[in-house]
Amino acid sequence: MRKRFAIIYFLSSFWLQAQVPIDTLKPPTTILVSKSYLAHYVDSLLELDKVEESTIELVKYYHSLLKQNQSSYTLSLNPNLADLNFYDQVDENILFPLTDTIAAYERLTLESQTLGFYSLPKMGCVTSHYGWREGRMHKGIDIDLQRGDVIVSAFDGKVRVAKKSGGFGNVVIIMHPNGLETVYAHLSKFKVKPGQVVLSGQPIGLGGSTGRSSGPHLHFEIRYKGKDLNPETIVSFTESKTHYPEIIIKNNKHGVCAYPGNSFLHTVQKGESWYVIASKYGLSMNQLLAMNGTKKRYYLKVGQTIRVD
Repeated sequence: MRKRFAIIYFLSSFWLQAQVPIDTLKPPTTILVSKSYLAHYVDSLLELDKVEESTIELVKYYHSLLKQNQSSYTLSLNPNLADLNFYDQVDENILFPLTDTIAAYERLTLESQTLGFYSLPKMGCVTSHYGWREGRMHKGIDIDLQRGDVIVSAFDGKVRVAKKSGGFGNVVIIMHPNGLETVYAHLSKFKVKPGQVVLSGQPIGLGGSTGRSSGPHLHFEIRYKGKDLNPETIVSFTESKTHYPEIIIKNNKHGVCAYPGNSFLHTVQKGESWYVIASKYGLSMNQLLAMNGTKKRYYLKVGQTIRVD
């Protein structure tokens, strides 16, 4: 919290104006640093639970540029960063054909004596989370690793794909009895073949940097009937376990989301909005929207239930 106030104070002399370059067709190779850009950047930091020291140093660096009596600076970006782990639609269509429609509400069992139990695919730091990046969707998480590190299956299942495919590089996709699929991309080597039955914790490949990747890491996804789900709402990558042995999948015109079966749901009352509900439970707007599988607010109906924990 002190960091947030420090950043606000640090920028209190700035006059806020909107001037952020947007290119939805092509990833930007430069960034225009202006007072308004910096203000937008700091505003986004206020939604975070924790602000890293490196981020504050970046804010200071941008500020130092603008103190040199110039209204803006144009900085070149590392060309690899804009494309990191985003895949072409053709890759999506080939690897994840939509197999069936998803009901408005479904409950799936993740772990049992019959289905087996979860194993962490790779112990490591999560370097990139599920969500929107520069106008594109990052449909999984990235876990840091060294080339050649062993990657294991998260659950018992059967290998559907083990091949090189576009931006995913060498990718393994495993089908699980409950209908979920797990995805392991950028591998340097395969340890399984299509059609092979694997158990939770069994090696399926070695970590690498194949496909569209700027360095060795594992790109891990969880999908249901072709639709991507946020892995971090299903499993804990710090505690190496599922949040709960069952998940609830909700589907509506605003998106598909999954959350633990023991999550607390709020029933919308008359006059309540996203902002009112977020404030009531101590959540940011972004947190509440992400929990419910949407990136934009929409009209809430009285009696509707939304996840709030």
